[in-house]
Amino acid sequence: MRRSTLITRALGGTALACAAVALSLVFVRYDAPAPRGDILSALGAAALAAGAWALACRAAPPFSPAPAAASRPSPVPPLPRRLPLPARDVGRATGAVLLILTPFALTRLAAGSGGVLAGALIIFVFVVTVKALLFARRQASQAEARRKLVVLAEDAVRGELHAVRVRVGEPVRMRYLKRGDKPGELDVTQFHWLVLRDGGREIRLGGSREEVGRAALRLGGQEGWLCWPERWKLIDEELPAAFVADSGEVIMGLSDPDEARPYLNGTTRPPMSDRAVRRLPSTAKFSAPVHTRTVGGALLAALITAPVLYVGPDRLPWVLDWLLCALAAASVVVFPLHGIRETTQALSDGPSWTVREETDPSIA
Repeated sequence: MRRSTLITRALGGTALACAAVALSLVFVRYDAPAPRGDILSALGAAALAAGAWALACRAAPPFSPAPAAASRPSPVPPLPRRLPLPARDVGRATGAVLLILTPFALTRLAAGSGGVLAGALIIFVFVVTVKALLFARRQASQAEARRKLVVLAEDAVRGELHAVRVRVGEPVRMRYLKRGDKPGELDVTQFHWLVLRDGGREIRLGGSREEVGRAALRLGGQEGWLCWPERWKLIDEELPAAFVADSGEVIMGLSDPDEARPYLNGTTRPPMSDRAVRRLPSTAKFSAPVHTRTVGGALLAALITAPVLYVGPDRLPWVLDWLLCALAAASVVVFPLHGIRETTQALSDGPSWTVREETDPSIA
């Protein structure tokens, strides 16, 4: 696990921007004559920037624990009045959108000057692309959790928080096994949380695998405040919570209401001030299982479509034209999916994870 730097962010943004330009040129200059040097140049620049981004991520400084001296201040610092909401992962969202749009762009490229059948196919692929974008948005949406965290941040501004002193423990992955959609198959749901200890009592602060791993590595063994909003009774199911380390770094997530309830019934609140706090430092997003396959699939797609871009779709036999673009679309989709499937089974490197497993009582 390595820290994100200005160089890694700039190179990653450049690679995404060049890929977006290449896709947009298919539509903006759809009637441009071959060879399409503009698209080929944009794809080449995207490949170079992606390779430089991967090397920069591997060379970035390691993500290290917070300084020990900062983790034991005296006296105990108060709670802050401003809690930083988790940053949005714009780069990952942009990359996902570009991958989903690529088959549509390849369909438009294969259509060339078009015809009735080609136009109908473009409309069909457009509808499928829109549905895929909406599905991906629903699957990855954190809107509900973010709305809960906004309530926590607003209550902090008003000085209305419940809190308890805790110490950071280990990160945990829970694998929950239940009956799958098809006969004879298992469905595995994974949950990740950071264990926080108040004496002999444990409180789970849930979050994404990456966020929990970063917090465990950065804040392991540190003490700080774990806080909940005053308006917790107006929130259904999991409650928003924030751990504010004495070193000044914050991780926000969701907690179990049953574990939080013993700390929510009292009327006393800790002292608060305008103390400055900050999010955990961000990490470089390069993941070899995902990005090696993603970039490899994109490069293979570019090689497959090179004849179409160089000769032109109207000058190739229509069967060869559509076949090449279909193979390119398959490589762009299949390779990243294999990488994502593999990386979801892996744990963030650095911290020592505790892995647990539970089974639905109906199939135990």
